Amino acid sequence: MAEIDDIRNNTPKRSQRREESSIRMIVRHHSATQTGDFWSFWNNTWSRFTPRWQTGGYHEIILRDGTVQVCYRPTMVTNGVANHNSYTYHICLVGNGSFTEVQEKSWNERATRAMAKFNVTTENVLGHNELPGTSTMCPGINMNDVRAALNDDQPLSGSTTSLLQRGDKGTDVQLLQEDLMEVGENLSVYGADGDYGTETEEAVTSFQRKHDLKTDGIAGPCTLAKLEEVLSNGGDDMSDNEPHASHEEGWSWAIEKGFLNGERPKSYVTREQLATVLHRYHQANKGEE
Repeated sequence: MAEIDDIRNNTPKRSQRREESSIRMIVRHHSATQTGDFWSFWNNTWSRFTPRWQTGGYHEIILRDGTVQVCYRPTMVTNGVANHNSYTYHICLVGNGSFTEVQEKSWNERATRAMAKFNVTTENVLGHNELPGTSTMCPGINMNDVRAALNDDQPLSGSTTSLLQRGDKGTDVQLLQEDLMEVGENLSVYGADGDYGTETEEAVTSFQRKHDLKTDGIAGPCTLAKLEEVLSNGGDDMSDNEPHASHEEGWSWAIEKGFLNGERPKSYVTREQLATVLHRYHQANKGEE
């Protein structure tokens, strides 16, 4: 059985309570960090929100060594998923799309226990991103696999990876780097060294920009799927160094007026850069107002 660290008497709480019978879903999360526990999440993030959170995000947190921090009683409403907290019970695994074998064992044990306690079926064990109105990579794993493992009473193996990001290391990162270079992204300094650093993050962002994906530098399911698609089609002929035909006239005008330097037309601008462009436009057209 999982080792339990019961911190329920010490965690910050709100005064309101709910009926345990109101719980009808169990929600799996990941922390999107490689380390941490309730107190690091509270001190570094949750307590800094405005308005300040009265509770943390999860009823239970499963640490990398499989230890389960029990943070709140089921009657406490936590801040796991906005607009869905009145009827959900939240369990988080520390990790960012990659979890240890002992974590998965603890998850199966705790999720199975919660399902029996709250009379919740496997179909109502959901990932954070499966709830309506959410837009997140959390819980960083395919929940169909998670539910199948619960049905089979067979925990998933460790190191389940559905996304890679800065700070990750290992074979999965090396394979990602090799694929990025194969489709023409620039990794000329470090190459496929298995270390997801700034260069790899920039290469992923470049690839995402070319294919109208979210440009966050994280190789998540959508980015990895697009990369696989591009590779299967023989490579990438997209470029962020040429404007789309429909924008060529405006791009040429902006270069001529000195608003832009002519490089990377599909690159996003910062708010400071946009403000500078607008200010220059205003100064140039003051006489026409």
